[in-house]
Amino acid sequence: MEGGKRCKLHGGKSTGPRNQVGNANAAAPGALYSKYMTPEEQASAATLELGSVDEELRLTRIRLARALGQEQERADTLELESEKTEPVAFEGAPPDATRTTTISRVRDYSGLIDRLTGRIESLEKTRAELMRAGGRDLDDHIKRLEIEKRRKELADPNDDEPTPVQIVVEVKNARTRDA
Repeated sequence: MEGGKRCKLHGGKSTGPRNQVGNANAAAPGALYSKYMTPEEQASAATLELGSVDEELRLTRIRLARALGQEQERADTLELESEKTEPVAFEGAPPDATRTTTISRVRDYSGLIDRLTGRIESLEKTRAELMRAGGRDLDDHIKRLEIEKRRKELADPNDDEPTPVQIVVEVKNARTRDA
């Protein structure tokens, strides 16, 4: 902790960026998905309203349609997952000898389709709940307007201010007899 205020093991020197301006690692809106979308999907995504359940439903349906198409095309074929080339180091091997390791798998499209279908079902349920909640708010607002309208109809047009009334409360002791 020489010359510093904090221990390197417990907090380090950096407190992070002061602002996000010029941060090359900051995620730009749409950057996550846009590099994997076709130009038609990118054009459609550009018009989407962020944070809307309906728009997330559309995006999930695009992904489901893509998965269904991929399943139709590639059903049970092996897909290259990774390929690694490394130098071979054993006695008597030429100096530029390499070994290539290839890993291929059959993609589980039915599992992906099931997950996307479940996501769509969940989003549809959320959407229905939001619609019901919005409907209740609208119903409450309509009821309040009807009550206000009824009060105005029943109000006496000549009676703008309430008339003062005198109320006298007399308390008698019930234990004593009046003579």
